[in-house]
Amino acid sequence: MTDVALKEYFDRRLDDLDRRFTDRFVLADSAVAKAERTMNERLNSMNEFREALRDQSARMAPRSEMDKIDEAVRELQRAKANLDGRLVVLSGSISLAVSVLLWTIGRFLK
Repeated sequence: MTDVALKEYFDRRLDDLDRRFTDRFVLADSAVAKAERTMNERLNSMNEFREALRDQSARMAPRSEMDKIDEAVRELQRAKANLDGRLVVLSGSISLAVSVLLWTIGRFLK
């Protein structure tokens, strides 16, 4: 081989090596960009999920409020039961009074 042919051979090999390195860097950059896009999409969806949980927890009543509501419902149930009992006694008393009144009237009319 002559010096010129040897120089051309090395120049071609260096050009090929330079092209390979350039291709590798381009491919590595595109892979990093793709991984970054994928990670950003994943993080965005995780942030949406966290935001949904935050909204849901903001709409929920705290335990102390639920305890107060539960006690108020129990108080209303006791008041209704008390009123129902009074109405039963009152209706029984009225029916007894009407029965006695009708019996008395019936005794006088005979």
